[in-house]
Amino acid sequence: MKEIKSKVNLAIVLLVVFSSIQFGFAQKVKGIVLDEDKLPLEFVSVALLRPSDSLLIKYTSTGQDGKFDLSGFKEGEYMFQVYLMTYEANQTKIKVGKSSKDLGSIILMKKLNKLNEIVINAVVPIKIKQDTVAFSAKAFKVKKDDNVEDLIKKLPGIEIAADGTVSAQGESVTKILVDGKEFFNNDMSIALKNLTAGAIKSVQVIDEKSDDARTTGVKDGEQNKILNLVLKEDKKTGYFGKVGVGLGTDNRYATNADINRFSSKTQMAVFGKLNNTNNTGATVFRRDGSRGGNSGFLTTGTAGGNYNYEFKKDYNFNIDYHFGSSDREEEETSKRTQFTNDASFSTARENTSQSISKNHNINFSLRDRSKKGKYLEFRGGFKNDSRESDRNSSTVFFDESDKEDTSSKRITSSEDSRNSGNLALSYTNKLNENGRNLKIESKLSFSDNTDMNFQNSLNKFNISDPTNTTESKEISTRDEENKSLNAQVSFRYMEPIVKGHLISFYSSIRNAGNDENLDQRKTINEVVQNPLVYDLDYDKKTYLNQLSYRLSKEKLQINLSGTLETTQQTLEVDNVSNLNKKYNNILPRASVSYEFHKGKRIRLRYNKNISFASARQITPIVNDFNPLYVSVGNIGLTPEEKSDYSLLYYSHGFKKASSFFSYISYTNTDNAIISKRSIDDTYVQHSTYENFGSKSSFRGRLGFSKTISAIGVRYNFRSGANFSDYTTIIDDVYNETDSKSWDVGLSLSNENKNKLDVTLGANYNFNKTTYSLQGKDRDYFKQNYYTKFEWDLSNSITFNSQFDYSLFTDNNYDSQTVPIWNTAVEYAFLAGKRGNLKFQVFDMLNKNLGIVRTSSENYFEETFKKSLGTYGMLSFTYNLKPPSGKGSKRDMGTGSRSRRRRH
Repeated sequence: MKEIKSKVNLAIVLLVVFSSIQFGFAQKVKGIVLDEDKLPLEFVSVALLRPSDSLLIKYTSTGQDGKFDLSGFKEGEYMFQVYLMTYEANQTKIKVGKSSKDLGSIILMKKLNKLNEIVINAVVPIKIKQDTVAFSAKAFKVKKDDNVEDLIKKLPGIEIAADGTVSAQGESVTKILVDGKEFFNNDMSIALKNLTAGAIKSVQVIDEKSDDARTTGVKDGEQNKILNLVLKEDKKTGYFGKVGVGLGTDNRYATNADINRFSSKTQMAVFGKLNNTNNTGATVFRRDGSRGGNSGFLTTGTAGGNYNYEFKKDYNFNIDYHFGSSDREEEETSKRTQFTNDASFSTARENTSQSISKNHNINFSLRDRSKKGKYLEFRGGFKNDSRESDRNSSTVFFDESDKEDTSSKRITSSEDSRNSGNLALSYTNKLNENGRNLKIESKLSFSDNTDMNFQNSLNKFNISDPTNTTESKEISTRDEENKSLNAQVSFRYMEPIVKGHLISFYSSIRNAGNDENLDQRKTINEVVQNPLVYDLDYDKKTYLNQLSYRLSKEKLQINLSGTLETTQQTLEVDNVSNLNKKYNNILPRASVSYEFHKGKRIRLRYNKNISFASARQITPIVNDFNPLYVSVGNIGLTPEEKSDYSLLYYSHGFKKASSFFSYISYTNTDNAIISKRSIDDTYVQHSTYENFGSKSSFRGRLGFSKTISAIGVRYNFRSGANFSDYTTIIDDVYNETDSKSWDVGLSLSNENKNKLDVTLGANYNFNKTTYSLQGKDRDYFKQNYYTKFEWDLSNSITFNSQFDYSLFTDNNYDSQTVPIWNTAVEYAFLAGKRGNLKFQVFDMLNKNLGIVRTSSENYFEETFKKSLGTYGMLSFTYNLKPPSGKGSKRDMGTGSRSRRRRH
């Protein structure tokens, strides 16, 4: 406890220090903004800028009463700016002393088409209009070497988590566009980590309506938060990018290149990376598309290109290709405590592995929104992923007396190739202005996977009783081919009853087919076993008809529907029918969405769904490739019935840039498909599935962020909870598992990052899991403290350092600590600061270690994974010059006025 208090006290001291350095002043400017009729104006951008370069010092917007106040900056002279779309901008220099300054009433005049017009060229840092908030990149200081991720981290109200996920104004960002166009199939990691920040004119945060709502004009309550990166004018018709190379100790290296060539109608971008520092820079290395961890020793190379052509406004074709290769080596050890109804045992495992992969990905889209009331979209993607893997594992089973009882040594190798693709075509047509519309969709997807596996295992049983010790040596080969083909065609027609009230009819036909071929050969103690060879076909045909009512108002949307779903489920093994069942279900659904005010809304949903068993869960074929884990499906499984409830409330205050986000969901599953396991005396585990009872889960998220104006510090609080209860069958005894998890996080950062960028934070994760078997329980607690410090020592030299400290405690395992400290110094030089020299030291304490602690239905496990240790790296990055030979006349912005005459 003393250790925790000392860390908290240190964090407070650091916060006070950097607050006093940068925000030790409490000046205040206030006033009210009115229109020509002396009525208050809301959402007016009010900013203080540094006169020398127009960098943002303080920002706010007016409330419904038109009032504003700015505080938390030192005395001096500033550029004071008031701006609202469709109104003439108001800008003047003001001098702020120690006392508060009341500017009184500020009148904004409507824009007129005057022959002689004063044009204000100074940066407008933040613009608010309808569903978009735009941040001018020139108002935020970035270095030539910075990428888009570095720029976005400086924008108020936008957060980038450690796993790369982005949130804006409290909500998750779903995609990132470049000049309104798709970029690498909306892979956010490529845009964030490869595009140069210096090419960006502004970052737009957009509340995007669904394609359906934009086309038909019928609001459906659906919207996504997206980011649009608007390019500078000289980047829209030229080329830009950067190239870099780094060499480090311990034979570490890193290279990267990012080159973009844009014109009025085309966007072309290529990038490439090669390194052995566990940095992928894209999501192509995970078969499920998720972001992988950084454990082990990973060498990656990736390269890709993106091409976008605009036939005319809102009519675009986009295609991208990226290639990835990786070589991952891992060493890990783990300990597991496993229990049954009346016994418990433990295992110790050591693994070494190497996996080499190559993948090719291509995606394309054709989107036509050029004709009012019509929307055509055609998109597709194809992927090939081939891998070679080798693993050497050793597992020892200990009985309740902690004596070695069974051991298994396995050498496995595999070669596999996975091919997949998808095509989707949709067309929406708005038939009249009252909401009559129709929509036609078709989707096709396929996969073709081939796996070749080899295993050599030596298993010893009853080691603790020498008189009964037995040994089994198995050599197995398993060649498997899995193919799937899914197709869907759907039609929807919507008809208005009276204004704002509509009914719609939706119908679809879906077919999902899976074909599995397996050839498994096994030798046990030099005795050849009967081969396992079969051909399995599993199909689901679904016919769906839905009748819906929709209320669509400006602020309120209600959707009510009832669906008749008919599904035909068939299974054949070697052309012999094993299953042929038909299910009819009526599925109600409802949603309500209400927008109280701009930036404040609530949404309530209810859905009932039917979930069928997977091919693996239902297949009646025994899988004993691993002799210690034998599984078989249950052909008698029937579908689960799921009822989902969710409530979302979101509020963003533009005046204080404060965000509040809350989300709760509850799922209840009847006729649940649960696992059934048994463990024999030699620790061989047999598993299958059954339908039994119900299970439930609850998930909640809460987030709140706001700026403390008096000291210029922004805090971000977030928390979440996950509760679940489910049943498993262990040795014919029902085991009820109840799991409760909470997480709480708080971060503090300075608002003005022009000179100093400091972040302090802490995260806490709790898990409490209880089991009815033997009254077992698991209490897990992870503490994480982190800080980031970046200081511009001059216009050319920057120092930064990050420290991360994690403490793991668990009632089943010893406490573990992992402190990670990285630091770097950067030097910008050459003409226009286009060259960047950086020296970095990673893991200065040499303590990097991957720790994973998990719990499942009847075990606890702790795993340690080795990773990169301490190394230093010297790198050089060069920013390419535009072909015109002229960059922007100012990198940081100017505060000038100019006059121009319109003729």
